[in-house]
This record gives sequence, structure tokens and C-alpha cells, in this order.
Amino acid sequence: MEIKNFIKIYDEVLPWNALSNLIRFANISKFTETKIGGEGESKIDFNVRRTYTLPLSNLSDSFSNVHWFNLLIGFFDKNLKRYKFDANILDYGYKNIFDIEILKYENTGFYTWHVDHFATIPRTMSCILLLNNDYEGGNLCFRNPDGSGEWEVEVKPNRMIIWPSNFLYPHTVKPVTKGKRYSVVAWAL
Repeated sequence: MEIKNFIKIYDEVLPWNALSNLIRFANISKFTETKIGGEGESKIDFNVRRTYTLPLSNLSDSFSNVHWFNLLIGFFDKNLKRYKFDANILDYGYKNIFDIEILKYENTGFYTWHVDHFATIPRTMSCILLLNNDYEGGNLCFRNPDGSGEWEVEVKPNRMIIWPSNFLYPHTVKPVTKGKRYSVVAWAL
């Protein structure tokens, strides 16, 4: 079976008014430079990743941040359950959603090939919700672990992509060449 069979795409995940309000929230929010993780210390490395992040949390001092966390966790959870059924998996080890962040890729923003699972952060499932399409470049691409078979996910607002976080699913975000790319990422442990 191809690994591509375990990358699932779901469209129109949020109500459209919620999507437009989330984009409006992202446009007025303060983002910080995104660090890269892994087996060592987290650090900013613009040779690997040029992205900005807005972590969402139900413990935030911002009521808007808490609102978006609580709303989005429900949609991510619903689609993770849908994924389990669609991928015909009895148990994928998913216990709970670990983290939700809004990411902003500005002009020249990118993330090199990587996987999301580390010994220090043993993520099980990865999710990306694409928010907009009024930018150029910035395509999410997957490839086989041996470096062959690269393919791009078509950019479409309100599209969620879910896949296992392990070493079999290297992925990248190609450089944005015009505009701003917004997405929401979540990981399950």
C-alpha cells in the first residue's frame, strides 16, 4: 500500500464565516519567529524554516486566543476521528491534541523537508488547515522516505490535510513568492 493512501484531505472543514473571522484574527495578531525543534534544543534557524507562529491555548490571557483554541480543537478532533475511519485504522495511538498554532509564511517564507515526530516530542498525527489561497508558492509537498515520488497538495482555503507524523511522511512548505500564507497546524500524541 502506498503511503499516499494515509494522507487524507478534507474540504470545507469550518463554517465559512468562522474561516473569514479566523483570517481576520490572524491579520491583526502578533506572531513570533518560529523555532525548529527536534532532538536538540529548539532554536530559530532561517536556513531551515522562515515562518511566524501564533500559539493557541485555552490558558491564554487573550479571550480571542482561547476562543479560537476551543473552536479549532473540536474541528481537529472531529477530523482525526474521521481519518481513523477513512484510513481503516483500528488504533493509531492518538490520545489527545497536543498543540495548535496559526502559522504565517510571508514572502520567501518556507520550511525545508522534515518529519514531525521526535523522541522528545513523540507526535502521532499531524494536521494542517489551509486558511487562504491569495498568495503564490507556499505549496505543501510530500515525498516517499527514499526521496522519490514528490507530490503537492492543491491549495484550497478551508482544506485540512491529516497524516501520520512518523519518518515515512517527510514534507515541506515551498517558498512563498507573493502574499501571505496562513495555516493552522495541530499535532496529536
